[in-house]
Amino acid sequence: MGTIFEYMDYRDYLRSLFEQRKADHPFFSYRLFSQKAGFKSPNFLKLVVDGKRNLTKESVYRVAKAFGLNKSESDYLENLVFLNQSKTLDEKNLYLSRILRYRVKCDPRLLESSEYDYYSQWYHPVICELVTALDFKEEFRRLGNAVIPAISAAEAEKSVALLLKIGLIARKGDGSYVRTSASFTTGPQVRSVAVANYHKAMMRLGSESIERFAAGDRDITSVTVTVSAETCRTIREKLQRLRRELLELAEADRTPQRVVQLNLQLFPLSIELPRGEGEQ
Repeated sequence: MGTIFEYMDYRDYLRSLFEQRKADHPFFSYRLFSQKAGFKSPNFLKLVVDGKRNLTKESVYRVAKAFGLNKSESDYLENLVFLNQSKTLDEKNLYLSRILRYRVKCDPRLLESSEYDYYSQWYHPVICELVTALDFKEEFRRLGNAVIPAISAAEAEKSVALLLKIGLIARKGDGSYVRTSASFTTGPQVRSVAVANYHKAMMRLGSESIERFAAGDRDITSVTVTVSAETCRTIREKLQRLRRELLELAEADRTPQRVVQLNLQLFPLSIELPRGEGEQ
C-alpha cells in the first residue's frame, strides 16, 4: 500500500491501512480497533473511512497511536485530516504547505510535475504562452517586462526553469521554445487548492484591470438575474461550450500578438429561494 506520505486523502489511507492489518491479522476488526483506540463506537473507523464522520485533533492522536504510527507519520496524518476537512482556502494552503514539506523530505519524486508549483504564481501560465511567441533570446528582463503587471528578470527566469522542469515547454536547438503536450500528475487535493489560488489571483487582476487599462483594451460586463437550478445548470453548460470554442479560436490563430485572460464567472449572490418564492 506504500507509505502514508504517498497519500493525499486520509480516508483512503486509513482504508488501505485497515485492509492491510486485516490481511496480516485475520482477527483484526473495526470493533477491535475501537477498543484499542478507546472509541465507544465499535464501527468508529468505518464511519470515518466511509466519509460519515470526521476526525478531530484528539481522535487523530488516538487513531495514530492505535495503528502504531511514528511522530512524522502522525504529524502528516493530522495535517492531511485538516487539509481534507478545512473550509477556507487560507486553511487549506496552510495544511497543504506542511504536507508538501513532508512529502519532498521523504521522497522528492512525490513533487515532480506539480500543479501546485505551476499555479503558485499567476504569471507562470502567462510566461508559458509568452516564451513560445516572443523571441526574447534569454533576455529575462525583456521577458519579465512583457508581462502586465511586469515581473522581475529573476522571476521570469525561475518561471521558465519551472516550465522546463515540469515539461510544459521545451527548448529547441536554436534556443527558441515550444509548447509540449505534457500533463500534470498532481492529485485532486493539491489541484483543487492550486487552481483555487490561481483563480483568486486572476480575479484580483481582473479587478485591477479596470484602472490599469483603457476601456478599449478590456471588456468587463456583468448581469444579476434570478434563475432556477435547472436554468443555472444550462448557463454553466453554455459557458463551458463557450470556453471550448474560445480555446479552439485561440489555437487556430496563426498571428498571436498578446496574452489575454478571460474570466468566466458564475456564482450565487443569495440564498436558495424556496420553489415558487420568486414567481411573479
